Amino acid sequence: MGCAANISELFVSWQGEGSRVGEKHLFVRFAGCNIRCNYCDTPESLVPVDQARVDFPDGRRRRLDNPLAPAALAALVEEFCRLDPTIAMIAITGGEPLVQHEAIAEWLGCFRPPRPCLLETNAVLPAALAGVIEYVAVISADIKLPSAGGERPMWDEHRRFLEACSGSEVYVKMPVDRGTEVTEVRRAARLVRETAGEVDLFVQPICDPADDSWLIETGQLECLVDAAAAELPGARMLPQVHKLMGLR
Repeated sequence: MGCAANISELFVSWQGEGSRVGEKHLFVRFAGCNIRCNYCDTPESLVPVDQARVDFPDGRRRRLDNPLAPAALAALVEEFCRLDPTIAMIAITGGEPLVQHEAIAEWLGCFRPPRPCLLETNAVLPAALAGVIEYVAVISADIKLPSAGGERPMWDEHRRFLEACSGSEVYVKMPVDRGTEVTEVRRAARLVRETAGEVDLFVQPICDPADDSWLIETGQLECLVDAAAAELPGARMLPQVHKLMGLR
């Protein structure tokens, strides 16, 4: 067992996005990402870090040197769940956690955690998902619109990823701002319908990192949600609730 993980932080908070919003989750944030969205709200996790920040439910704080061996990460997760039995799920997030899919597979395959896992991903690494999917209960997949994130179009990667999610519980998030093109919203909603069926699609207003205000006007947001819902009945608007509450 030699595949260690570079971890940015572990902490407990309320899930603020997607279909599990309002549940208490243990967030295990992996450091490193394969893309650079201009709206990223965790820029400190885009690259590997020297130490992991660990904030226990009882108020203790630690800094642990990276990388963390699977057994060490598993022990931390066990301790979090022992300290707070009300944790509902373990949110595996980033950065982009699938950049470290081998470390995740070794951790979850050798040390099954005491809670089900939710994978939060940019949904462009289908091959990496293959080695992890059996260990996760829920997949939270983003659709990266070129007009919103500033990245190149990744339609083919998203299609292959969502096809690879077949048989799993999945929901999709679509971040939007005032620069988002309605044609891309329609295309994304059709893609989700064609690959994942009538799953939940959450149109998510992007926030200003300075003050968490929305970077889109309400009227434009309504038009984008209507465009998505015309293609996929499960489309609806959901902001980042943890930001509205001032939570991490």
